[in-house]
Formats: sequence, C-alpha cells, structure tokens
Amino acid sequence: MTELPDGTVTFLFTDVEGSTELVRRHRERYVELISAARSLLRTAFADNDGQEVDTQGDSFFVVFRRARDAVLASVAAQRALAAHAWPAEGTVRVRMGLHTAEPHHWSDGYVGVGVHRAARICAVGHGGQILLSRSTAGLIDDDDLESISLRDLGDHRFKGLQNPERVFQLVVDGLPNEFPPLETLEGSGVATETGTIVVADVEVFTPLIRDLPADVFRALVSDLHRIMRSALEAGGGRGVVMVGDSAVAVYRSARAAVASALQLREAAAAHEWPGGRPLTLNFALHSGEVVATSYGYFGVAVNRAFALSGARCALGGRILLSEATKRLLEDDDYVTVREVEDNGGLPFQVYELIPAPEPENVLELLSRELDRN
Repeated sequence: MTELPDGTVTFLFTDVEGSTELVRRHRERYVELISAARSLLRTAFADNDGQEVDTQGDSFFVVFRRARDAVLASVAAQRALAAHAWPAEGTVRVRMGLHTAEPHHWSDGYVGVGVHRAARICAVGHGGQILLSRSTAGLIDDDDLESISLRDLGDHRFKGLQNPERVFQLVVDGLPNEFPPLETLEGSGVATETGTIVVADVEVFTPLIRDLPADVFRALVSDLHRIMRSALEAGGGRGVVMVGDSAVAVYRSARAAVASALQLREAAAAHEWPGGRPLTLNFALHSGEVVATSYGYFGVAVNRAFALSGARCALGGRILLSEATKRLLEDDDYVTVREVEDNGGLPFQVYELIPAPEPENVLELLSRELDRN
C-alpha cells in the first residue's frame, strides 16, 4: 500500500443512501449493484490521486493531498453514478462529505477530530449530494473549477463535536442540485436553545446613500460589514447575519452578548470611516428561546429583539436590554442598568446599560468574562 500523505490533507467519506432498502428489494442482486458502484467510485478516486484509507460495507474513506483533487474526484464519481445504467428501482445514490484538516498520522491511517468531522458531514447529506466543510470550501473557492460552484447551507451542529460547522454544497452542472434539508437539528428546523440575541443597527444611515459618492459609500458598507462581523464573531456570536446596515447574532450567555456589543461600539467609534463621518451604532439585546435552522435563528425572541431595535427609544448609541436580559445580569456588580421611561409602546419593559464608574473598566471586565467562557 502506498504511504498515506501527512500534513494538510482532505478527507472524502462516501456512503450509499438507502442501502438497507436496496438489500431488501434486490436481495442477492445487491452484490452486483454495490460492486458496480464500488468500481465507479474507485476509478474516480484513482484518476484524481485519491488513496483509500478504509472501506466498510458500502462506504469509503479516501484521502487526498489537495482539496481540488478531492472535489474533482467526488464530482467525477457522481457523474459516473448518474450515467450508469442501473436496473429498475436499483439506482445507487451516494452521499459524500469532504473536510480538510491536519490529522494525526500513524501506520494504520489517521486519528483526530478532522476524521470525525468529515464522517459527520457525509452522514447528514442525501444521495447524490456533495457536502464540504468550511475549510475545504475556502480552499477551492478561488479555484476556477468549470461547471462547479458552492452553495452555503449555513451552520450545523454535529454529534460529539463542540462547535457548529458551516456546511457548503457543491453545485454541479448537469447533476441534481436540489435536495431536502440536511439531516441535522438546524436542517429540520427543530433545534431550540436559550440565548441572547444582539441586534446592532447604524443610526441615520440612509442619508449617506444620497450624500456620499458611490465608491465611497461602497467602501463604507464594506468596512461596516467587516467590523460588525469580526466583532460579533470574536465575542462568541453565532449565526451572524448582515442585513443592510444591521447585524444580528446569538450568544450563549448574556455577559458575552453585552461584552460583544460594547466591543463593537468601541471599534465603530475608533474607526475612520470612508467619507469622514462618524457612525453611531445602537444595540438591542433580548434573551429567550430561539429556533436554530441552517438559514439562521427564528422565533418570538428574535422578533422581540428586532422590535426593540426598531423602537424610538433605541437611539443615541444606546445599548438597550429587555427585562429577560436584565434579569440574567442582575448578579453582576460591574454593570448597572436603568429603566427607560419611554419604551416606545413596546409590550415589555426596556432598560439601558450603564457602564460602571471608574476605576473599574467595564469593557475590560466583560472581556475577561468572555475569555473565561
């Protein structure tokens, strides 16, 4: 056996969809079906410098030195499977998952989280679908791969893995590209969790479209999106979505949400914006149960956060909190809040975050809290 590559490699896992049903329906002829599928897959792997690491049942574990080769191999395999003359009700459909990592290499193969991540990505797909992790998608995004493009399927959580993984699908000309949602909680839209939603919004942004030259306005929007996303994700925000001059993120803890809002406000105030005009950011925070899907977060809690951000009291660079978020911060002596007398007719009480007085620096304290989490 040729020595397996080490360093940065790309894993490809494949699995036959509905194999149990194929066995039940075709019985002894299933051997012919799976043999044909294996031959087609192995040809595609070999033609693109792939090396088999393991084969179990109707599944393959293959490694490639380059992400590009792994992608081309998966596309070639799907094309070959689609073109094969399968018997009636005997079409073999194969799901595929790719992930690029730097695993531990030993004499019998590979170990590491990267191996499990690639296998998990494959398992949530559908027959004929090719799924990529963020790392693999990033490596091939700049390649000019003819008739191949990427579709962002959002963040998904996988069993046994701590952090969500952003999943992408290869869109291949001439092959089926529409599939049901992924077999994850986010894909099914039934994942619920409690979090704190942060909505960040620029005050008095629309006039800039009229007042600034087009190239300056484009540069300003680019800076705004970059700074917003960077600050929110660095603070632990998940599912960050940019909508015009607004950004939305969900946090596991109210402390982290407050810290992230403060850090973003500081970053916006310190930035030299194209056009020379300072931007004022307003913030709305609400805590509650959210429904996580591959397309973002939904639910009553998200709607309330948006309602708070759109209220007339959410002006002047304020960080506003709902009653639910305020209660989560009641035991923290390094931040204080005050009740907003005019809450703009909202059906819940509104509070404003007030940084603690010197010598305690609220931003520093909250950053430490964020680091601990």
